[in-house]
Amino acid sequence: MINDEAHFSLYMLLCDNQYLYTGIALDPAARLLQHQTGKPYGAKYTRRFSQLELVYQVKVGSRAAAQQFEYYLKKCPRKKKMSIVTDQPSLDELLNILSINNQD
Repeated sequence: MINDEAHFSLYMLLCDNQYLYTGIALDPAARLLQHQTGKPYGAKYTRRFSQLELVYQVKVGSRAAAQQFEYYLKKCPRKKKMSIVTDQPSLDELLNILSINNQD
């Protein structure tokens, strides 16, 4: 069982220098290794890429908060996602960018 009070992170991967993948994890670096090894732990989406690079991560807090950030970030247009990768915003800045009410 995962402790919901753990510090989950929101992360983005750049896949084959072209596509972005967004996810949540307790340890994004360890999760990247899972994505790189593929089955059974890597996401189905990332299995088709030969190169994966962790390009953004921010500690969010609870699993529920991380899932909320993931939901809003996945709905963003690519241009906004790339701006997040370039600017590397803090959690507070990301709240403003995504227009999320911080309830965590």
